[in-house]
Amino acid sequence: MENEETPIGYKDKFQLIFVTEFWSDDPIYETWTEGRIEIRKWEDNYCNDEIRYCTKRNDDWFAFEKKYNCKWLTADELEEFKKLVKEKFRRKPESHK
Repeated sequence: MENEETPIGYKDKFQLIFVTEFWSDDPIYETWTEGRIEIRKWEDNYCNDEIRYCTKRNDDWFAFEKKYNCKWLTADELEEFKKLVKEKFRRKPESHK
């Protein structure tokens, strides 16, 4: 937010922006979603950090994305969020054999 002072309610907070990407045309990823979650501060024009994800496209994922997309988190909440993504939503499909 160029040339604006950070409002008090957004100081020391981080916003999450979900961005879906397609890394592979491999049919094994047909039911998967992959991408990044950009981490921004109020004063940033662009993200200054990101978290990668790859997970099955299902109700759990859609509920998670809906709950956190565009949400503002404190530094402690952000660290917990990163752990949650790593534990639940950073998987790869097993290859066909």
